[in-house]
Amino acid sequence: MNGRSLFLGWEFSPAAAVFACGVLLVFVCAPGCERQASLDASTASVKHITQGEFAEQVTPAAGPVVVEFYASWCGPCRQLAPMLDRLAEPLAAKVKFFKVNVDESPGLAQNFQIQAIPTVLFFKDGKLADRLTGLSSEADLKAKLDALAAGK
Repeated sequence: MNGRSLFLGWEFSPAAAVFACGVLLVFVCAPGCERQASLDASTASVKHITQGEFAEQVTPAAGPVVVEFYASWCGPCRQLAPMLDRLAEPLAAKVKFFKVNVDESPGLAQNFQIQAIPTVLFFKDGKLADRLTGLSSEADLKAKLDALAAGK
């Protein structure tokens, strides 16, 4: 919504005030709310998948796969997403990248014992090989991705 609020079909800027029936209504978009939908969207490098797609995309995959588990309301997840996109782009020919919203796929998060987000899982030939929990530095994440792409 580009930082705008919607009320009865009318669009208002973040701090706009509306008088309705003598009552002052103020609509304010909380910081980051306009980015919530974009966090759930696939990017050129990282595809958003659901629990059903996981079984089709990750489990049978030959080669390395990276899966980020996140939530749209999670601040560190919003920091990790663009970092992972940047790092995934040059590795896209060697590594498949996916992301899973834990609120949409709680069973999948439970299967992999995701207890904190963001969590990044690294798979080799459909089997879990490694994980990073929490917001890692870009250098640490790059090192893990490079090692995975090299088959280590």
